[in-house]
Amino acid sequence: MKFLTIIFAGVLLWSCGHSAASQKPSRDTAEIITAADSIADPSRDTVSLTIAFVGDVMMGTTFPDSIHGSHLPPNGGRNLFADADSILRSVDIAGGNLEGSFLNGPGQRRKMRNPKTYYIFRMPPEYVDNLVNAGFDFMGIANNHINDFGHPGRKSTMATLRGAGLPPVGLKGVCETAIIERKGLKIGVTQFGHGANNLDVTNLAELRRVVKELREKADIVVVSFHGGAEGKDQTHVPHRQESFVGENRGNVEAFAHAAVDAGADVVFGHGPHVPRAAELYKDRIIFYSLGNFCTPYRVSIADVSGYAPLAEVRVDGSGRFLDGKIHSFIQQRGIGPRRDRANNAARLMKRLSAEDFPSSPLVISADGRLTR
Repeated sequence: MKFLTIIFAGVLLWSCGHSAASQKPSRDTAEIITAADSIADPSRDTVSLTIAFVGDVMMGTTFPDSIHGSHLPPNGGRNLFADADSILRSVDIAGGNLEGSFLNGPGQRRKMRNPKTYYIFRMPPEYVDNLVNAGFDFMGIANNHINDFGHPGRKSTMATLRGAGLPPVGLKGVCETAIIERKGLKIGVTQFGHGANNLDVTNLAELRRVVKELREKADIVVVSFHGGAEGKDQTHVPHRQESFVGENRGNVEAFAHAAVDAGADVVFGHGPHVPRAAELYKDRIIFYSLGNFCTPYRVSIADVSGYAPLAEVRVDGSGRFLDGKIHSFIQQRGIGPRRDRANNAARLMKRLSAEDFPSSPLVISADGRLTR
């Protein structure tokens, strides 16, 4: 029977038992397991795994200094995930995309074509505690903003995440994949993106290599990707290659299907800064964009850009989709994602999924429930 594989990158393995009703294990007592350890073989007929994903996370920025006030949230950002942490803590594993660097100091600031926009992000390293306390287990860093402060920014970000017990994934040849253990299952995670130093969302051969390597070590593979054009008018999956500011941002449908064909069990995307459709492909779930989740400053959160879905899915012991839910949040400037009782994100993704993937067996209800 097929082993499960979850792609999001790095080659760490955390030996931590977890039951659906219990609190996640402390990272302080996590045991590092080598790749040579034997793969667990629990009964695939009874085991299931719950996984939660969000899109872009940028908890405020210390750059640029501004006479107009701080770009950091109150209380050190400790309230940013107050409405979402109960979900993130309850699942077996949770991850997201980290937009920007954890860094103190100037680093090697990326040059901007238009310096007035200042779309570069630098977070205080101590803000990593907000991710840990919210319930995240790993973070993808394969995106354009990991390079905002050059090598010092990348190095500091990786060290900060690792020091907090959150394996970073997505940098080519550096931290490509990670393996996390839950319920006796080894879950492989990785992330692809665009820009220098990242695993490349446009390189399907590289994707197949990474997935193959993960499947040899893990039971379940999760692949995250940062791709697609940006903007509030980019909610549809165009079924072709996309470009933005002259850069190839990949064919996200071809990428996601290639990931599943190679052995991935869950695929989730981000990058357009808006939600996109979901699809069930060969019994595997794909989210084409989860948009922005926690970007309280210097990122537009107007209209659909402020819709902040949190996707929760349950898969069986062979990685097949069982059910799930799109939890709808909406962002508030300087505050973060807050519950949206109108379920705007779920309703939008329901409509987009029906329009973009009409033959998919995935069913999305108005309140976000996912079934087949």
